[in-house]
Amino acid sequence: MRFSFLQGFNRSVEGIVDLQGRTFDTQNQISTGRRILTPADDPVASARIIQINQEQSQLTQFIKNADSIENRLSLAETQLQSATSILTRIRELTIRAGGLGVTPEDREAIAAEVDTRLDELVNLANTRDTNGEYIFAGYKGSVKPFEQTSAGDYIYLGDDGQRLVSVATSTTVPISDSGKDLFVDIPSAVSTLDTSVAQSANATISAATITNRANYDANANYPEDYVIRFTAPGTFDLLTRTDFIDGAPDTPVATGMSYTSGATIDFDSAVPPAPVPGLGFELTITGAAAAGDTFFVNTNQTQSIMTTLGQLSEGLKNLTNSPADRTELEALLANTLTNLDNAEITISQAKAQIGARQNTLDSVRTLNEGVELVNKEVLSEIRDLDYAEAISRLSLETFTLEAAQQSFARISNLSLFNFL
Repeated sequence: MRFSFLQGFNRSVEGIVDLQGRTFDTQNQISTGRRILTPADDPVASARIIQINQEQSQLTQFIKNADSIENRLSLAETQLQSATSILTRIRELTIRAGGLGVTPEDREAIAAEVDTRLDELVNLANTRDTNGEYIFAGYKGSVKPFEQTSAGDYIYLGDDGQRLVSVATSTTVPISDSGKDLFVDIPSAVSTLDTSVAQSANATISAATITNRANYDANANYPEDYVIRFTAPGTFDLLTRTDFIDGAPDTPVATGMSYTSGATIDFDSAVPPAPVPGLGFELTITGAAAAGDTFFVNTNQTQSIMTTLGQLSEGLKNLTNSPADRTELEALLANTLTNLDNAEITISQAKAQIGARQNTLDSVRTLNEGVELVNKEVLSEIRDLDYAEAISRLSLETFTLEAAQQSFARISNLSLFNFL
């Protein structure tokens, strides 16, 4: 087999270049501390590194989520604790208002503090977090949950949802609560009324006030809901909800009732504008009501904390020491204390739920941090360099390269022309 000088020269150069490449690669490994510099160095290990890095990125985000949630839950817990303190103070004021030696002037002073505490409670219910989101608005974090109407009532503008955030692959934690659950749907000592607009472009309805509890509880329709349906701009009918939706011909409780925007409609009066004796409640409709406008008056067994405090303040301001007013005052104070008990129970349950979420965060964070540590160890084993092995390999590769270079220099000088 013939072996030309040029062929031998080229092979020697290729070998030296290959040795130089391996030496440079080893030197780069030592300088970076990484065994794998490109996927080509170890395709299987490279795929595993990508997978672990993805898991690490996800775990890092989970841990950040947990930290953010913990701050928000701590804020919610603090605000609910403050709400409990307000209710405790209201309880003290309610008991004081029932004292035998308390004058109407004393009750007015107590009512002034109740109003102040009510404002404070509303501010707590409208708390925002560090991102400017309302924490008691359900899903609607950008919507102020409680607003006061022109009639002085507080309405809830949030929703019933809870925003969930992932803190592990299969674990989510609620970061918001519904102000409706916390402050509105509080079991009431007695049945109550709420109102809503079913259909109207220009008219609004106030909250309904029960003015005669005995008549309200004793009327034949109790606890039926009512529907106010306008038949003309100044006239409406009153129907029961069942009659309104059953599809049969309507049999109104009252027909042809007159309406003036902003005027109180007394459904316990036997005289115009509401000749309907014995229903025991009143309300106000404001605006240009048109034929076809419909409003609901619903009976329920809940009452918002704001309504409870508002009714307490109103009663303390207006009731005298007459026997009739004294009886009404005693009933008001007794119902208020019951409603405060129910509100405190509701808030206490909410704080317990927040505590459970915080325990979940602690447990999941510990688990995530443990998995993160294991992943770092596995990643180090796969990717990081064994310096002792690399330095020994570099020494061998350097020695081999130097020997190849020296032998090439000697062989390349061999030629027949050197002996002529």
